[in-house]
Amino acid sequence: MRSRVVIVMVFAFVVAACGADPDDSLGAPTTTVAPQPTSEATYPANGEQMAVTALDNNFVPQDVSVVAGTEVVFTNNGRNPHNVLPADDPTATSWGALEADFMPKDVYSHVFDRPGTYVYYCSIHGTPKAAMFGTITVTAP
Repeated sequence: MRSRVVIVMVFAFVVAACGADPDDSLGAPTTTVAPQPTSEATYPANGEQMAVTALDNNFVPQDVSVVAGTEVVFTNNGRNPHNVLPADDPTATSWGALEADFMPKDVYSHVFDRPGTYVYYCSIHGTPKAAMFGTITVTAP
């Protein structure tokens, strides 16, 4: 009796191993390359709004280019508190949002009137050069 069970199991294994592979009839596999999202956004029109989302370890988009007079709107869509601090003014006296003002679902905005490059970061999750940081490049109208 025991040898019959072993023979039946071996036979079933061999039949399963020799069966047709359902993927064989589909032909050669194809590869589709999806476009890579960019982390830079540009809004050229004066007076427009540019949205930046704070997530749980990054700003999206990380780098933006806007024309002077554009309002940049930061929204905290993460689960954690964040802040938006200018790299050259970590007390956020010129612009920026402190942690108490930028809890999950909070919104902060600032109109950038002067051309220049503004580096910002979240001091909770990054530094001005690593992790949660970004740049706003403002050009003349």
